[in-house]
Amino acid sequence: MRYKTVIGLEIHAQLLTESKAFCTCRNDSSETEPNTNICPVCTAHPGTLPVLNGKMIGLSVKAALALKCSINSISNFDRKNYFYPDMPKGYQITQYFHPIAENGKIEIISNRRKKMVRIRRIHMEEDSAKLIHEDDRTLVDFNRSGIPLIEIVTEPDMNSAEEAVMFLEELRNILRCIKVCDGNLENGSMRCDVNISVMDTQTGISTNRVEIKNLNSFRNVQRALRYEENIHQNLLMGGEKGFQSTKSWDEKRRITMVMRDKETEMDYRYFPEPDLPLVEILETEIERLQKLIPELPSEKRLRFVEQYHLKFEEARILSISPELAVFFEQTASLAEASEVIKWILRDVKRYLNEKKINLSETCLTPEKLAGLLDWIKTGRISYHTAKEILIALIETNRASEEIISEYDFIQQNDPDILNDFLEQIIEEHFEEYEAYCLGKKELFNFFVGKMMGLTKGRTRPELIIKTIKNRLG
Repeated sequence: MRYKTVIGLEIHAQLLTESKAFCTCRNDSSETEPNTNICPVCTAHPGTLPVLNGKMIGLSVKAALALKCSINSISNFDRKNYFYPDMPKGYQITQYFHPIAENGKIEIISNRRKKMVRIRRIHMEEDSAKLIHEDDRTLVDFNRSGIPLIEIVTEPDMNSAEEAVMFLEELRNILRCIKVCDGNLENGSMRCDVNISVMDTQTGISTNRVEIKNLNSFRNVQRALRYEENIHQNLLMGGEKGFQSTKSWDEKRRITMVMRDKETEMDYRYFPEPDLPLVEILETEIERLQKLIPELPSEKRLRFVEQYHLKFEEARILSISPELAVFFEQTASLAEASEVIKWILRDVKRYLNEKKINLSETCLTPEKLAGLLDWIKTGRISYHTAKEILIALIETNRASEEIISEYDFIQQNDPDILNDFLEQIIEEHFEEYEAYCLGKKELFNFFVGKMMGLTKGRTRPELIIKTIKNRLG
């Protein structure tokens, strides 16, 4: 292809600490009344000084280790100077000269091939306040001001909107897995800025890089990149390169809009933060935190494919949800994994999605599901009946045997009763019976359907077919 898209990402992830980065205010901005979770430090009153949250450092190191980064034993905080209503100090406390970690990587699957996306750096910083635009006025909520963040900056290794979304999904899965960030894009606890340019591979000319700020969903990331990619390709076809700028995404109109010229690093006038000490991370602490990192999603996917012979997509879905993954393994120890995965991803997951609940909020246990699968395997209930029983198992604390007994779900397998059912059908549909006997063999399925109706789906289809063949030939 003539045009090559070049994409780099900057992801801000709020850390799951109890308090804010440099004060003791509670780290909670989601459902709190505006401007109630604040203090003189996070609202930058004169004379206040920041005090570093130690847990912020530990979670940042965990994230860096999970992302295969090199941890810098010494790092420090800096001031990033800019003036905007959401930054009351007139600067942001961040890390610029010496970040906490560098040179990481995440592997994604693009076009059925593995692709490595490099992570340039991870640095700690504080979040800004939140601007709320109402009609002709803008309000400021400082509850979010000072919440601890890590910013994850990638190299420009992605070449399509789809690859960018794959990377973000994998990153969110990792951060959730290690319990560093809840990854909720809609609530703003994870936000993404994208940088995009397009190169003409025949001439080597590239458009000027554009940054699109604060995208809060995977869908918006994809749409914004596709829209901007088209603009850049048109610029190159017209012999233009465009200008370096910062844009926003208008979700309603689905267009990007210029906010301002793109700032350069010189505009921020970085200098070391004088009110905070250097951060020294001991090797023993790195080793301790490394032991706390659980099996990562990519490792879990590979193990599930090898150990349980799952399809890649099945393993991928399980790796996203630790709760479902644990439930699968516990049930697979009691029943066949190939059957367990079908019921979890098809029926159990559908129920959870429809009700918008987690598995832990139901009454379903691995023992219950395994017992249900055993009833199917031994032919005591049909698949159709099992789906009805599953709902009861999910919603109540009763055992499957009790439910089956109460609702008379026992499968009808008595040959004499089945023969009586068939004779009843023949008597009621004698014309079809005669037509079948005279050679209209496609009516066989007609009798199968009638038998399934009389047995209410509680008889195995192969037993019904055998009964009909024995009687009709």
